[in-house]
Amino acid sequence: MPQRILQTVTWPRLLALLFVSSQAVAGDILIDVEGRQGDAPVHLALVLADQPDWDTRVLHLIQGGEAELQLRDLPPGRYAVQLFQDLDGDGELALSRRGVPREPVGFSTNPSLVNGQPTPLRCLFEHGSGDTRITVKLRSKR
Repeated sequence: MPQRILQTVTWPRLLALLFVSSQAVAGDILIDVEGRQGDAPVHLALVLADQPDWDTRVLHLIQGGEAELQLRDLPPGRYAVQLFQDLDGDGELALSRRGVPREPVGFSTNPSLVNGQPTPLRCLFEHGSGDTRITVKLRSKR
């Protein structure tokens, strides 16, 4: 009988400990943004490693002259980031007829844009249990 009481007391505490420890391993992703043109807002999309395409929903918006973006309490994993600066203020990345961005755009790992928009797979970075800092360079059509 005492063993059964011990088990009923221990399981809730163990579950609480697992919940607290899983929260403790979440860290922040800090993104330094380079190459901004003026104070137009910068839109950010974050995708997980298993997503084949970029999510068009905006996760975060940088207003004014902020140079750093902080995504809080993300669990460890592989992520990819896409940023664009919305110079025309319509909330969408302006593209030419051929799909070339007309506004500054950048991706985590700063891949070459010669062949067009990279896939999230080419932009993956590893985020551990602590804070991760990356730099994204916004590039615009020359």
